[in-house]
Amino acid sequence: MTQFTLDQSSALLPLVRTIADEIVERRGEKHRLGRIRDDLESVPTPEGLTRSLADLDARIFEHDTGLRRAVGEIEALGLSLLRLNPLTIHFPGRTRTGNVVFCWQEGEEFLCHGHALGEEEEPRRPLKVRVVHAPNG
Repeated sequence: MTQFTLDQSSALLPLVRTIADEIVERRGEKHRLGRIRDDLESVPTPEGLTRSLADLDARIFEHDTGLRRAVGEIEALGLSLLRLNPLTIHFPGRTRTGNVVFCWQEGEEFLCHGHALGEEEEPRRPLKVRVVHAPNG
């Protein structure tokens, strides 16, 4: 398994955030379509309802496929997805003191949390080290 330093993980973060944006967008759209489908199923059967439900099912399937592809892209980078909501991605890492897991959640600008190896299901803790971010320009 590839292990990243905090600087390497931070350098990978822009790509991860791009993939994460797709996951978040598809997750939201799939949820929205699922609510519409539930609403349609609960009304008396009007003409064309079956086709509308089939169209919604096709769109939901499309988002499921996109989500699986995006998660595969995350995993191909050597990272793992802990959960979809909130989207939480783990970077296997190493520091001077040993192996760790850097933890990023949607909406965070930087990698600033982590877990001790083997404690990935436990609450995240703030990292004791900070990445020096170069000013934009």
